[in-house]
Amino acid sequence: MTKPLLFPEVFDGALESVSAYRAPVFTAPFPTLLNPHHQYAQQAALAWAHRHGLGRTPAARQRLTDMECGTFSGLYCPRTDREGAVVMAQWIIWLFLWDDTFDDGPSGRDLRALQQALGPVDRALADPPDPQDPSLTHPLARALADLWRTIHARAPQVTRRRFPESVRIYLRAVAEETRNRAADTVPDLDSYLRLRRINGATRSSIDLLEILQGVEVPDALRHGLYGELRAFASELWLWSNDTFTVLKDLHYRNPHNLVLVLRAARGLPLQEAADQAVHMVEQRLRDFAGVAHRLRTLVDMPCDPHAGARHEVLKAVGMLEDAISGYFRWQETTARYRRTSGFLTP
Repeated sequence: MTKPLLFPEVFDGALESVSAYRAPVFTAPFPTLLNPHHQYAQQAALAWAHRHGLGRTPAARQRLTDMECGTFSGLYCPRTDREGAVVMAQWIIWLFLWDDTFDDGPSGRDLRALQQALGPVDRALADPPDPQDPSLTHPLARALADLWRTIHARAPQVTRRRFPESVRIYLRAVAEETRNRAADTVPDLDSYLRLRRINGATRSSIDLLEILQGVEVPDALRHGLYGELRAFASELWLWSNDTFTVLKDLHYRNPHNLVLVLRAARGLPLQEAADQAVHMVEQRLRDFAGVAHRLRTLVDMPCDPHAGARHEVLKAVGMLEDAISGYFRWQETTARYRRTSGFLTP
């Protein structure tokens, strides 16, 4: 039997001040593009979700509607083809429904339920993919196996290992979050910032961006400045996201939110904690721009290793800039984060 989530240091008094809470507006210094196939991607991805039984419950149907997966795909991954836009929309459906199951539902504090779910999901990432594996009885596992088959077929041989590795790193973060909830533990700020880099599946999402938009940065360059740029992009998406999900996380008593962690760690009113999170995002955006500029400089230096992969590096930097700007636009307008009532538990 699981115990109720308490977290009084996070939640006490916060709901009383949420009516005056103001979500920020983030502006990236990059153009915002929209993939012309976004409406097609929306329809095709929703049909895929229903074929795999992902919209069976009222909560799942609400979330499928609220997330606007085609718009997300079109803004986040604007330079892919029509089928690539569908794949990104399918990934967002899978990721959000899986994530919400543990962020918002009772499974999010049930370690046994998590372990039972992790096995099939891990098998869904087999190489080669096997969507017909009879052990994949959970709809989310079957859907992921089908999606992984499509991604595997599009990915260059050298990059096929990255996506499943990154998904598994994300799943380990989900397990850590579940342990926190089960123990009524609020992470300290440093622990949360380390966890936040991986608990939003941004690593695998960037891998997918690279696959769908033909970006192939050599392995030798992926652990230097480009790796840092990927990490900064992840933090920009996730830290900014936390400022938009305050009401949702308060409703579901989910402590894994930068605003709520800052509030608990520093004894701040809710809005002041959000304002500090905004300052962190703004600083990280400057950090990102500085590293992007450095990479654009290095590709023109003949003796630097980046010069040998000039086209790939420049394309990768532009890809992340597109995704940051597009994500900022999506989270400001999506019904997923504008909902103020009618929350349904997964």
